[in-house]
Amino acid sequence: MSFKILALDGGGIRGVVAARILQQVEQEIRNQGKGNFLHEYFDLIAGTSTGSILAGGIAVGKQSDELINLYKNRGKDIFPPSRKDRYKNFPSIIKSIIDVFSPSKYSHDGIISVLKDAYKSTRIKDIEKPIILILAYDTLYRNTTFFTNCHPDLEDRWYDDCYLWEICTASASAPTFFPPYKLEPVDKEKFGDWEFPHIDGGISANNPALAALSLVMRISQSSVSPPIKQKYKLDNLRLEDISILSIGTGQTGEPYQYEQISKWRGLDWVKNLTNIFMEPTSEIDSTICRQIMGGYDSKRYLRLQFDLNETFQPKPKETYKDPRIVLPPEERKNRFTGKKVSEEIDNTNSEIIQQLIDTTSAFIDQGLTYYTRNNSGSPIKKAIASFIKDN
Repeated sequence: MSFKILALDGGGIRGVVAARILQQVEQEIRNQGKGNFLHEYFDLIAGTSTGSILAGGIAVGKQSDELINLYKNRGKDIFPPSRKDRYKNFPSIIKSIIDVFSPSKYSHDGIISVLKDAYKSTRIKDIEKPIILILAYDTLYRNTTFFTNCHPDLEDRWYDDCYLWEICTASASAPTFFPPYKLEPVDKEKFGDWEFPHIDGGISANNPALAALSLVMRISQSSVSPPIKQKYKLDNLRLEDISILSIGTGQTGEPYQYEQISKWRGLDWVKNLTNIFMEPTSEIDSTICRQIMGGYDSKRYLRLQFDLNETFQPKPKETYKDPRIVLPPEERKNRFTGKKVSEEIDNTNSEIIQQLIDTTSAFIDQGLTYYTRNNSGSPIKKAIASFIKDN
């Protein structure tokens, strides 16, 4: 029996994409008689940013329908439209300049309210099973903090008594969207009077799959006693015993041609901070993880991700020597629906959220696990069913 990891990417309101995919996964788990709930099937659930919100929800026992409804019903509380549209009547160039010099777009009030309602007073150490891993970036000590309920090799940690809602708020504090979030030990007599300013974990690991794999291997290779390892299913664990289901929130990377970026100045790079610096961490972690786990045809690794809109068009009768055509923004549409999909991470309009859900449903019905010039993967439903059957 394999040790099963679920890894959930960041992506703001587009977390509803991952929630819809989880609905299909949950249904298949039940169809195959391998449990009724996601937290019963997976041994470790890792999340970054909006993925941490999903991971926390699963860990406290929420079903996929509840996760979808959290985005549909409470998204506006996290990203208030009045704040998002406060400069909507300004020309785009003026809006960009104002945004650069303005404070964070949103306060923490909304997300804290939503997560307190979802998680109540659950502390991370209160979660017995599954193992949970949430990533956030510590700006003071310049490291990615692995918030987890499983650290027997490190003994007690300063964050053990922190509420789950606090840790997820820190993980989701994306620069320019939210201010940093300050975490500190609850028991200062034991751990000292430390302060740890954190921002979105997507800065370093928007896809937490590789981090989750490293946590599992670290503990399984540590010197803690076999009974403790057995408690977490980590005793004598080998790489070939591990399986990973990695779920994205829709690929959106804007293609920048040399002629564009060669003329950029500091302000241009700042305006494109999220797109340039956070998106690539998902891709590289996915590539490394896939190779470690056995490549595209591995039965132990499944990455579920798709382009929200197609950005390139093949040339007629193309060969591998032909670079593809970069489509202008107005011509980019989704492969499965033929419609342009909103790529914003803070647009909580009900029609936009429903469009994301419907587009993901089309991906589940029509999509393949990967596309290359010369090859393509399995149908999504078949791939999910095979992953659960084999693991």
